[in-house]
Order: sequence, then C-alpha cells, then structure tokens
Amino acid sequence: MMRLKKNTRVVHNDSNDTLHLKRHKTNTSIVSILPVALQLAFKSLFAEKFPQYAEDGHGPVIFNGSTHLENLFYKKIESLTSVSQFPNILITTDINSLYHHTSRLLNDRNFETFQSPLHSIYAGTKISHPSNVFGFLATEAMVMVAVRSKYEDTPLPREWYELLSPTLRSSIVFCGDSDYHSNTVFLHFVKEYGYEAVKLLSKNALIRLHPEEMLQSIDSGNKINASIYVMPYSYAKNIRNRLDYEIIWPIDGAILIPIQILVKKGVSEKDKEVLRFIMGEEVGKMFEEHGLIATNSKVENLLPSKDLNWIGWNFLNNNELPDIKQRIRELL
Repeated sequence: MMRLKKNTRVVHNDSNDTLHLKRHKTNTSIVSILPVALQLAFKSLFAEKFPQYAEDGHGPVIFNGSTHLENLFYKKIESLTSVSQFPNILITTDINSLYHHTSRLLNDRNFETFQSPLHSIYAGTKISHPSNVFGFLATEAMVMVAVRSKYEDTPLPREWYELLSPTLRSSIVFCGDSDYHSNTVFLHFVKEYGYEAVKLLSKNALIRLHPEEMLQSIDSGNKINASIYVMPYSYAKNIRNRLDYEIIWPIDGAILIPIQILVKKGVSEKDKEVLRFIMGEEVGKMFEEHGLIATNSKVENLLPSKDLNWIGWNFLNNNELPDIKQRIRELL
C-alpha cells in the first residue's frame, strides 16, 4: 500500500496518464471525481483538514469535475488489468464503468469492504453493495421541475412513466450535452419499461443541458420553451421562482445517482485517517447542505420526501451495462 507523500508532483496528461490511472503503478493515493460545485466544496473541506496533501500541483491527491476528463477516466477504467493501477482511494459518481462486468478486479481480495450501516433513510432501497466493496457517501436525487404555465388545463406529472406521454413531444430537458447523458435516469426507464421507453423519451427530449444551464434557463424565463426539466434536487432546490415552477418529487421515488468510494486492500494508517474523514459526519453534512442525500447515519437529511428509487443490484448484476448504454446512445 503506497503511503501519502508530500512532494509528489501532479501532472495532467489526458493521453498518457488519465487522472493517474497508469499502465503499471500509480503515484496517486486519492482520486475524487465529483460534479464541479460539489468538488469545489469537498476540495476546500479536505484542504482544511489535510493541507499538506491538497495543494494544487502538489501531493498525491487529484480532484476533478471536468466532464471531458471524467469520460476519459471511465473509459480508462475498463482497460485496467491490475489493482496496482488504481489509486488507494477512488471516489466516483453515477453508474459508471466500475459497474460493468469487465471490472473483474472489484472483489474483496483487492479492495476493502464497508460494514457500517447506511442512514435510515436508505432502509427500503437495498442500495448497499452485495459484497460491500463499494462504500456509499451520498446520492443525487433526480427529480422533475415542471413549468406551471404548461399545465394550466392538465395535471402535473407525478410519476416517471408520465414522461413517456406523446403530449410532451420535444419539451423535456435532460442532463447532459450533445455527447453525454445521465446513465442512471435512462437505465431506470430501460429497466422499468424497456427500450421502447427510450425511443419515446428521445422524441420527447428538447435538449440535454448541464444542471447549471438548466438553472440559468429557468431563471431567464424558460426561453427554450420546455415543459419539464429532469434535474438533480441539489440544483432544483436553488430555483428562486416557485410561483412559475414546481419541484416534483415523483411518488415512485427520486431516481438515485450514487456517489461511491473504492478503497484498495491494506490501507495505510495515513490513508485510514483520510478515510475516516471522508466517511465521517463533517463530509456527510457537506453533501446534505448541497442538496444530496448523505449516507452517514448522524446527518439529518432535510428533504421534501423520503421516497427513493434505486435501480437495484439484480438489474446491475444480471445485465451487460455497456451494451445497454450503447443501445441508449443509439436511440437518443
């Protein structure tokens, strides 16, 4: 197990060293890949606790929130052949390539297991990893934001299947951009309703935007003429105009996008100190303050609903996710 070193230099090179996942061994102890706003808060909190490890350009700790580098990183994950190529501690989000069947290295021989119970709000979700190799720090809750003026004569949607209605043709805004989409949301529809649902959603989609761009669109008066925004609650809760927009927490549950942590076997004492901090109440409160659902049992999650919708390990373990994701890309 590599120990944290104070003077290890960090150099970014997309082609040869994607976030320090190397062909052989890595000099990086911690890699954190989170959405930009959350990453900034986490990095600041981490620097207060461990200033010797978190200075920009120094130390074996990498923080990144760039979608471009994230995509490079997750593609690289699938090509790794040895556990030595992983950082000691890896924090990622979404149902990414770590969930693919090609990630054969993810077992309790190579990685530590997590035994601490999750927050009671997760009691009915069964989100805990079957072999406890993944630890969970929090989840993003995907909700709907409805433009009230579009529903003067019809009821607002309250369940996810209602987004399949032909009345919503070219009027739903999803997370992403022209080349990227939120895996978890569309995987949910495949699980529940099959690929036909993705075909319907492709017709109903107006555009894919980053959640920050969604907020800008909403604040500027919905000039893109959307009816529904499907976005993280962490962003939706910042909508100022609640007269013209309604945040809808679906009755079949907010779709959960996980933030998971992976720890190589045999962590050092210094890494254990970092790990206790990452899994602790202070970081949990940071997630909650940003509108995510913390897993730390000591954190009070202040949410408008406790209805949560986890896709389930049966679906994740019994399907070839790369094939499903490719099919979704083609249909969208």
